[in-house]
Amino acid sequence: METKMRNYWSLYYHFLQEFKELTYKGFSLPYILHFPNLVRNNKEVANALGQENFADTLTYQINHQREFQAAFTKYVNSHHKRFKKKKINNGKIAIHVDPILRIPDKSYQKSFKKSKSLIVVADPTTSSTSKNKTIKFGLPVKNLCHYRTSAYKKEILAVQNKARALFQSTKHSPFYQNQLFQAKVIKKIPQAIKMIEQVNQFFDEVPISCVLVSSTHSYISRILSLVAAERGIPSICLQHGIMNSEQGFIPKIATIDAVYGQFEVDWYKQLGVNQHGLKIIGHPRFDQAKQLPQQTRKAFHQNLGLDPRKKTIMLVVRENQKIEKWRLFLKTIYAKKLDVNILIKDIPGKDAHPLTKEFPVVSSSKISSLYDILPHVDCVVSYTSTVALESMLADKPVFILDNSFPNYTGYYNPLNEMVQKDPRKLAKLVTLFFTTPHWKSYAKNKREQFLRYAYPYKGISEKRLKALIYELMNGKFTPF
Repeated sequence: METKMRNYWSLYYHFLQEFKELTYKGFSLPYILHFPNLVRNNKEVANALGQENFADTLTYQINHQREFQAAFTKYVNSHHKRFKKKKINNGKIAIHVDPILRIPDKSYQKSFKKSKSLIVVADPTTSSTSKNKTIKFGLPVKNLCHYRTSAYKKEILAVQNKARALFQSTKHSPFYQNQLFQAKVIKKIPQAIKMIEQVNQFFDEVPISCVLVSSTHSYISRILSLVAAERGIPSICLQHGIMNSEQGFIPKIATIDAVYGQFEVDWYKQLGVNQHGLKIIGHPRFDQAKQLPQQTRKAFHQNLGLDPRKKTIMLVVRENQKIEKWRLFLKTIYAKKLDVNILIKDIPGKDAHPLTKEFPVVSSSKISSLYDILPHVDCVVSYTSTVALESMLADKPVFILDNSFPNYTGYYNPLNEMVQKDPRKLAKLVTLFFTTPHWKSYAKNKREQFLRYAYPYKGISEKRLKALIYELMNGKFTPF
């Protein structure tokens, strides 16, 4: 483990241990609060994490991520059936919908019965008397924020005061004297306590047999999973994107993590996670890759102003990140006189990318859905994005501009030559793909090899998810 990541996981582990007495109704709040948010945009922390011997200044430190995961596994196990309540076999499936769950709208209607399922949201902006959002995706909705928490002001203040006392008592850990960190912890405590109360009220009111979440990084999903565990209710965490950053996927908390492929299974096993707590199902969002296009190729070219006589490259970018590298890639493509359409796909909701103004022949995908675009492009060039996997599932050749970062898992490395750090070399290989039969064959073989490991399930993930849910609800799948 490289220095910066050892420092990060040691600091997180140190926080768990130093503040473990910061509890509320049996929950140790450091295990619930979203630590990355507590240290984000903190220059002092960022500088400290880059120092070679920073972890050595901490009372508690780790040398491998498996030690950190082991701490969370022990904590989660301590909550299993803490109240020894009878398991509810005929309860509902609670689906926590947030921006990264990404189950297609149609999948809700096809996979979940209205009488057996409900949507759980945490939206503080709607009134408890509001009737406009009682149905979502054809399923009834429960808003956690509608449960009352006004009676817990004294408890919240007591925990905040305990946190302040701990800040003062940990003078041997200068990090905790950081004012920005302290302010964030104090601010997050009421959110966590209120959510613990709201989730408990929800489970008291509604009989639940299974919980589905998008990530156990979010404190809301984390509390849902932990309270469920206390009541003997299984939880499933759907993988929300490719595993390119370890910080987004550690710790594992849910009963089952439903993952894309063998890559994730092997990765989690290295952390000491029991294989019984993992299940390869793919993801319902990727089932869309098998659907027929919603518009003809002619309409596609007309809508985006593309030349129908030319092949089309889709460039997947993320705002202005690495814009100099993308600029160099485009200059090299044109220097090679590759006569193609180039379409830029930015993150959803963004205006036309600046490079579309700089290169008049480069077009924006506008607000077109990815699955409306993919059937009509001939090649995809992407940063290390989930879109690259989606493109390969749609049988498109994919080239990766490798912008490795300190905690990158190497997810796309098996693509070998199709992954390049130098945008000029990447552009040359893309040119070869369009001009040399050998490269077309190479790209196809690499894609197929990659998917056999990264996404081996060929069926409809929607059905596999449904089967997993009912396995857990009927007690036939016991990972504990």
